[in-house]
Amino acid sequence: MTRDTIVILGIPVDNLTMDETVAFIFNMIQDYANDGRPRQVATLNVDFAVNTLSWGLKKIRHPELLDVLRKADLVTADGMPIVWTSKLLGAPLKERVTGADLVPMLAEAAAKYKKSIYFLGGRADVGRQAADLLKGLYPDLTIAGVNSPFVHIEGQDLLWAEDEDLPIVEHINSSGADILLIGFGNPKQELWFHRNRNRLKVPVSIGIGGTYEFITGSAVRAPEWMQRAGLEWVFRIIQDPKRLWKRYFLGFFKFGLMILPAILYYRYKRFLDNLFKRKGLLRKNQGTAPLVSTGSYINVIRFPDRLDAAFLKQFKDEMEKAKRKPPNVALDFSQTSFVDSSGLGLIVKLWRRAAKEKQDLFLIGVKPPIAHFFKLNRVWDIFHERTCEDMNEILATLREKKTLPPFYLVMEAEDEVILISLFGRLDAAEMSNLDMEDIARNIGSRNCILNLGDLGFVDSTGLTLFIKILRHISSKGKACLICELKGNIKQMFRITRIINLFQIVPDIPSAKKVLNRLV
Repeated sequence: MTRDTIVILGIPVDNLTMDETVAFIFNMIQDYANDGRPRQVATLNVDFAVNTLSWGLKKIRHPELLDVLRKADLVTADGMPIVWTSKLLGAPLKERVTGADLVPMLAEAAAKYKKSIYFLGGRADVGRQAADLLKGLYPDLTIAGVNSPFVHIEGQDLLWAEDEDLPIVEHINSSGADILLIGFGNPKQELWFHRNRNRLKVPVSIGIGGTYEFITGSAVRAPEWMQRAGLEWVFRIIQDPKRLWKRYFLGFFKFGLMILPAILYYRYKRFLDNLFKRKGLLRKNQGTAPLVSTGSYINVIRFPDRLDAAFLKQFKDEMEKAKRKPPNVALDFSQTSFVDSSGLGLIVKLWRRAAKEKQDLFLIGVKPPIAHFFKLNRVWDIFHERTCEDMNEILATLREKKTLPPFYLVMEAEDEVILISLFGRLDAAEMSNLDMEDIARNIGSRNCILNLGDLGFVDSTGLTLFIKILRHISSKGKACLICELKGNIKQMFRITRIINLFQIVPDIPSAKKVLNRLV
């Protein structure tokens, strides 16, 4: 199950309804059976964001918490201010998904699908009370366990924290729970999970804050009309003004000041777009499918003029294919002049995928306005060290890291032309690793330029790659040109008598001139 993601203050938020969230969580339980990787769900509200970030763009109040949120498997919007903010950023979330509403629905679904829930945290025995109440509502629900320990996340007690966590984790693991509800409050619940992630054997863990209190009625929720209007915080202040007024008012004030620059910049860019559109000066979005070109080692994704929600909706399938590709990723922004929060969401998802696969992700062609937008939205700390001038700088970086394979190719697709650059040693062994169907699919019905300037060696089996590419392109009525054919590579083309099959030109600019004449 796929989902759209937007970015608010550097934190990815998934755009799902309540029903979709429940379905996604149960899909993650199924995924755990395949890979054994515990998943984390976080619920983001204003208080959470304020605890994570600082006033300034360059500083982070809680770096570990921000990293946990960015790498969480699912982040929901727990609060109407988050939903309102998404609308102001041009990428409206479908609805809020709060822990207090989510947990009862999970309990109902768990009873239906024979899954078990472990209740961790909560004050005194409120976790037990919540478990009993849900069991009464859904008799088929399996309660895997209940525990309300005290855990440490700061001070000298950190020295013993992992040892103290061990019996808690062992009890959870032995329970066979499918879902772990963690009610320690923010940020303790997220940091506790992060600390024990590699020891937990539960498919999905969810930080739920004070949800147990809402389920049991020890904390009263606002009337539904106030919840729908986004005024639940007003109701909570009225219930406990001494404790909550400062937290809410200062939190909203700080959150507003932090998000305001990003909103104003986005609105300014939209104003310019509308102005240029009225004057007939707005460039058309240059993104035409397929936008993804894949080599055996680097997956190049060239973004269009506008990387926004409309583009992502139009080319959703292509972007999903891009996220599933295993190679290192180069995101090409050379044609891009506008990015919205949905576009940032895609970029962060690609970064998270690359991190999970232990691959590299790079950005090229990032113009100053795009970099400024990244800074205002607090994601520049992720990408500034990953930004390169061009593909040559990326390849030089990978060579220094000594992570390049013996042979790889890079495919850079434009509207009518695809440039395929080959590197290293192309022999029979490497040919056995190539997926010709994938290469042909990415070439599509384009003219092709084969750049052999960095190909160090090719044997007779390796030469069959060029013949297969030529046949595919000829079947589409397109042209195939070879450039930078030199030395031993040229000799192999001659001695095997295939050189006359191809049109040879000196370099890439010459090849583009020839193709322009053909068009």
